[in-house]
Amino acid sequence: MKKDSKPDYIGADYNFDTPLSSSVIDELPLWSAPFGLKLLDTVVYRKNITALDIGFGTGFPLIELAQRLGKSSVVYGIDPWRPSHRRANYRIKFFGITNVKLLFAAAEKIPLGDNSVDLIISNNGINNVQDADKVFGECGRIAKSGAQFVATVNLDGTMKEFYQAFFKVLKKYRMKSESDSLKKHIYEKRRPLEEIVSLFTNHGFSIIDVFTDEFTMKFSDTEAFFGHSLIRTGFLPNWEKVLSKGSRKKLFKEVLEEMRPSADGSYALTIPFAVFNSAKL
Repeated sequence: MKKDSKPDYIGADYNFDTPLSSSVIDELPLWSAPFGLKLLDTVVYRKNITALDIGFGTGFPLIELAQRLGKSSVVYGIDPWRPSHRRANYRIKFFGITNVKLLFAAAEKIPLGDNSVDLIISNNGINNVQDADKVFGECGRIAKSGAQFVATVNLDGTMKEFYQAFFKVLKKYRMKSESDSLKKHIYEKRRPLEEIVSLFTNHGFSIIDVFTDEFTMKFSDTEAFFGHSLIRTGFLPNWEKVLSKGSRKKLFKEVLEEMRPSADGSYALTIPFAVFNSAKL
């Protein structure tokens, strides 16, 4: 190497004048961030490994993990949502990242060989799959002995302040069927902690540690909460399914009126979550 030369990863000539360039550096999704940062802290970083991110979304923490592991490792990302591939591919190409490979598939059938993966991660992804038992079975199949599996999930107390008000309104109108549907939705998306542990252990993984934490999302009032893009796109469609179309407006209005502000006047919603750190037996 010449005295004045430098590695190709230093001082790369990125073109930030393109129309979408700002989007590649605005890379940490609001909802994924608290979970994902804890996940990245839990990963054991080694060279020359094969890793898999289940449900990589728009690329976090997939792309971050690939860069931290370095070029000696390969990181696969699996997701069945086509737009996520377009978004992640744009960022991967922009930064010239060469150790990421995207798999357009559902995690119930992972297109990787038996005993081929050293590290599996999933940032709030395994609680959104169609069949969690099949997914964990696939993880057990592809994981090498000693492979690390780190997953984050938000727990069943998520947004309890809203759900308590929702259940109170349903009870007021004796809407038992709707209340049962809401309970089913919560269970399907946010399994109890002990059930998630069982998914790991039933498929050949030993739990090393389970770390629990929580954060809050605060809003000036209930209108701001209900109008937030995360709520409208990630939560409201499932809440609407619980109610008949004609009753939604009236009942949601009452739910919001039932919610009470915190001591500081804001409307705070609690988001508890867990980080599971495990190893393949």
